[in-house]
Amino acid sequence: MKNRLSGKTQERAFTLIELVAFIVIVGLAAYALLRMFEQTLPHSPTPAQLAQATQFAQERMELILGQREAFGYGPAELDPCKTGSPTVCTTSPYVVTSTGTTLGSEVAWNGNPTTNFKLVTVTVTLGGTALARSNAVVSNY
Repeated sequence: MKNRLSGKTQERAFTLIELVAFIVIVGLAAYALLRMFEQTLPHSPTPAQLAQATQFAQERMELILGQREAFGYGPAELDPCKTGSPTVCTTSPYVVTSTGTTLGSEVAWNGNPTTNFKLVTVTVTLGGTALARSNAVVSNY
């Protein structure tokens, strides 16, 4: 920008007050962000808990799919952990639930009739927090 009287160009820069204000604002934002992480991190699951929950979900899904192979598509309940309590079903303190395993839980799949497919979902929770979920589509063929 040229000064009319002197004809010199004048450079514009940040003042010290502007820089200090910027540093204070960024510092407060960083502090708030770190406090948020500090409060939420202790409540999040550990990698070991996630791995174990994933293993439980896979085991239960394999058990359900094994029941389907052994008894076919028609039993009233494909999940043996709902009808009895085999030792493989004990996963304390984790809670393993399954949906879509009962007779009448058929779903439409790719425009095919609903009586041919079931969507089986296994969910593993710990303390009310869902840690792992496994889905499988089972067909009546």
